[in-house]
Amino acid sequence: MKKMILALFAAAFVSSLCFAQQASAPVSQTAPAPPVTYTITGKVDSVSIGDATQGIASGITVIDEKGQKLSFVIKSGTSITAKDGKALTLSAIMKDNKVAVDYKTTRGIHRAQSIKLVE
Repeated sequence: MKKMILALFAAAFVSSLCFAQQASAPVSQTAPAPPVTYTITGKVDSVSIGDATQGIASGITVIDEKGQKLSFVIKSGTSITAKDGKALTLSAIMKDNKVAVDYKTTRGIHRAQSIKLVE
């Protein structure tokens, strides 16, 4: 009888060690990759000036050399510059201006990081 109890106790102890090892194994979690910055160069198709008080964001739509049309959200901190590097406002960008837009895409939304007139 003592041997039977000792064998059951030993089996329970060994199995508890196995479960404890699985529970303490590190969980592999990979952090989401940071958004990559892309650049598109093309002609301005449209510009919309937003209204922060009404929650309407500013935006710009650009058509690249291949005819691909992309729209971008423009935040208040987005850098907008002329060919010579001088700062501009969004209202200075007109339809058919050639621009280079650096942007990041998160959750399907393109966010302009900088806009530069190139011609």
